[in-house]
Amino acid sequence: MQMNTGRHIRMSNFVNKHIKWVFSLPVLIFMAVMVVIPIVMTLVFSLCDWNLLMGTGMKLNWGKNYLDVLGSREFWQSLAITFYYTGLATVAELLLGVAIALILNREFIGKNAVKTIVLLPYMMAPVAVGLMWMLFYEPSSGLINYIFSVVGLPRSSFVSAKETVIPAIAVVETWQMTPMVVIVCLAGLSSLPADPMEAARVDGATPVQAFFKITLPLLTQTLFSIGLLRFIDIFKSFDLIYALTKGGPANASRTLNLYAYETAFSYYKFGTSSTMLMILFVIVMILSIVVMKIQRKLVEYYGG
Repeated sequence: MQMNTGRHIRMSNFVNKHIKWVFSLPVLIFMAVMVVIPIVMTLVFSLCDWNLLMGTGMKLNWGKNYLDVLGSREFWQSLAITFYYTGLATVAELLLGVAIALILNREFIGKNAVKTIVLLPYMMAPVAVGLMWMLFYEPSSGLINYIFSVVGLPRSSFVSAKETVIPAIAVVETWQMTPMVVIVCLAGLSSLPADPMEAARVDGATPVQAFFKITLPLLTQTLFSIGLLRFIDIFKSFDLIYALTKGGPANASRTLNLYAYETAFSYYKFGTSSTMLMILFVIVMILSIVVMKIQRKLVEYYGG
């Protein structure tokens, strides 16, 4: 009995001494299983020749895949398309999201109804959104071309033409995911102190001047945070683009994720596909670090 009591006391002392690690352990285990292990496995695969069509199994090639991928013109084309699409959609979502948040931050009749309508696209599955917008974009009988013909605008091929496919997909991405930006910006606006705005009104500042001189600087950290999250999410986007175009026409919308998927499941080159995914991971990590450093500098500048 005394031995059990002593063991219980020692265990309690150990838990109390290492309480932060005890409570963090489940999260660390989850991160290891769901994040670290897949990344390590992808890294190992990227260092191997692994082609199911050849039937030879995995063979270590010590980075030859990286030389082959980085020397491929198709890889750089897909990477350029990825940056183009990501930049276009991110900027559009931030601009539209801030504008809508400023409107919803005011009191007006029917505000809750408008807020509900704005948030509806965010609740839809990307594949369902893609299929719906395929019907809207249909060149001969789609809704948008019908509206264009009614108002006297020329018809567009949208996702069927190389020149317009990326902007057309970016419109769909913006339509669906801008509500997320609106939610975050509304939370940021509601937390802003009222004193600076009152002082600006007393000094005779116009709403536009107050926005650029007070509201926007105070929202800098919020905008960089949601901008980074949206950039990363769009950069690794797959399902929406696949549902709309499957990378076409003529690979004009084949982002790096789609290229990696095609390499793995159309050509069965899993080693090469893993290499592309590791490069994608490194790019996202570098961009995240750079953006966070810029965010810190801007916050210090405006805070000072």
